[in-house]
Amino acid sequence: MKKITRVFATLIALLIINNSANAQAFQKGNINIDVGIGFGAYSTITYFTTPAFTFGPITIPSQTISERDGAVSTMIPIIFEYGVSNKIGLGAEIGFVNYFIEDSTENDDGTVSLNQTESVKSVDFMVFCNFHLLDAEKNDLYIGLGFGGSSVNWEFKNTGETYSGSGGLFKLYLRDRIFFNDNVGLLLNLGYTSYVYNNMETSNANAALNSLKWNVKGINIGTGLALKF
Repeated sequence: MKKITRVFATLIALLIINNSANAQAFQKGNINIDVGIGFGAYSTITYFTTPAFTFGPITIPSQTISERDGAVSTMIPIIFEYGVSNKIGLGAEIGFVNYFIEDSTENDDGTVSLNQTESVKSVDFMVFCNFHLLDAEKNDLYIGLGFGGSSVNWEFKNTGETYSGSGGLFKLYLRDRIFFNDNVGLLLNLGYTSYVYNNMETSNANAALNSLKWNVKGINIGTGLALKF
């Protein structure tokens, strides 16, 4: 009878521990997949480099002009995270970003010129590490740090020329998953993002620009669907 009682007590203890672990919104072994939509507001610096031009004995050297501007964007992130412990998650994120550039830009000399940009779009990929702050049943609040790369295409209005390139990506963010049940919830995001595109070029040998360099820094917010397995 005592052995049966001990076995029964042990089973009850294991069930209590298991239920306690399952009550946490994030724990070791979790697989989280998030699909969201977001918006960003950025300050930008663009460096336009013109090609050198030779006319007879006269050569006009290549020149670089910088412009400070602003941009907003929409983004669709798809996020995968795996819980390596009850507090730490590792994963990867892919994002599809569409920028809206201001109609005018301020040059270094203080003058203002019209912006000839038609569209700027990028595809981002990064790996990240998240630290989960809560042990709550339905609320998974966490901070994260991510590094990666981005592929961008910049198209101009009048010429139709497209400049393509890649650059580095850095993200620092605070996110929250609020679960309605054990598997489905709402994702909320507030973050800081920085891009550096050092060399964007076109295949057109007669293009007006030799290359573009684009630095982008700003804040983004978003929401989405959170799934846990």
